[in-house]
Amino acid sequence: MLFLATTLFVACGGKEQKEQPEAVYESERGETAELSMSEKLKLGEKIFTGKGNCTTCHMADKKLIGPSMQDIVKGYDANGADLDAFLRGKADAIIEPAQFPMMEANLTITKKLSAVEMESLIAYMRSL
Repeated sequence: MLFLATTLFVACGGKEQKEQPEAVYESERGETAELSMSEKLKLGEKIFTGKGNCTTCHMADKKLIGPSMQDIVKGYDANGADLDAFLRGKADAIIEPAQFPMMEANLTITKKLSAVEMESLIAYMRSL
């Protein structure tokens, strides 16, 4: 019996590999779930287009009211700046800081994101 189980495990082991979870997400109702990168990107998109209210001012590749997501990510990376810290209100804006007063209201939303939600949002922003 052990031989049969081992054979099935070895034979089937390489055929269907699931994407490994990278993080655990806790919903607003307190439920937790492990998230793969593709799930994080979906969650990040949901936050970006929904409760994060980001699409009001930002597009992926073009300036709308605020700079494009591509310009923001590129600027933060080039300056070694922490996008998470900015979105949590713990660091100054480095991309178009004169427009920060318009963004400040949205920081009340991003400050409340869980660690996985923030990681997912930033992963989505980087994917654009």
